[in-house]
Amino acid sequence: MTVINGMPHVRPCRSIPSDGLADNEWSTSIATQHALLTQPLPLASGAMLERAGSSGESRLASTLRAEAPWMAAFADRIAERAALSLWAGRPWLALRPMLLVGPPGAGKTYLARRLGALSGCGDAVLSFAGVNNNAVLAGNPRGFRHPQPCLPAMVMQQTKTANPVIVIDEVEKAVASDLGDPVATMLGMLEGAGGARYFDGCLAAEIDLSHINWVMTANRIDRLPAALLSRVEVIHVPGPRPEDAELVLPTLWRDVADQLGLPPSALPQVEQAAETALLRLFRRTRSVRRLRQAIETLVAVSARHRLREVH
Repeated sequence: MTVINGMPHVRPCRSIPSDGLADNEWSTSIATQHALLTQPLPLASGAMLERAGSSGESRLASTLRAEAPWMAAFADRIAERAALSLWAGRPWLALRPMLLVGPPGAGKTYLARRLGALSGCGDAVLSFAGVNNNAVLAGNPRGFRHPQPCLPAMVMQQTKTANPVIVIDEVEKAVASDLGDPVATMLGMLEGAGGARYFDGCLAAEIDLSHINWVMTANRIDRLPAALLSRVEVIHVPGPRPEDAELVLPTLWRDVADQLGLPPSALPQVEQAAETALLRLFRRTRSVRRLRQAIETLVAVSARHRLREVH
């Protein structure tokens, strides 16, 4: 580990051997494509782990708690890990693998992604629903037509951090087959020693995955193997309450704007009748997913109407 500009950095991969391809306009070698992984990458979220306010908990935990009070158990774990990291002199986001278990639409995936965004670690989501092979996690080794590093390596390269948040959605819906077992592959990445020296077939080198922050979601755990449950911290979360509607609506409105790369003020103004309908929808369904979909539909319809007015 090295400190650069006051921030801890680690080098995920020592070196990537040549694959014999020339770096020209027609082909780029694997070593060149993924050279960033051989450079020091920051361990992020130091500032968000600092305590703020009268509660004495980290800014990260208090923000998550304010945005989703029904998921207080998740915020509690983040607060505990933040305090432990600071006490140990490790000022970066370093979580034990977590499994959020709760009803559909409770906002599990959304809040896990917020963890990545707020911490500055970055995030990526992979749904295990219907997945029946391990290539989605392990990638494709050299010799394949389209070689690709494992998912954690790709996410580190995308986020430019060594400790991104990787969200495995609906982990209980993965299916083992002759093409591999995605859950078994993930277990090898979660292991402390194994994760620190994970051999990637595309890079043809070991890569350090030990700083990845894994957050899994599931609606139920009775279908999950004991080997996985023994390696994760299971956190049971309830669904949101009807009284959370006024809190969730502006939060999701901002999130939709972020996904579009726009400030919230750039989205169309919501008429009172539309806002009332959105709040009624959430109180009836108590689904963060349904409310977000409704907001996206409203924005899309408003944008189409604006285009008609222009033309």
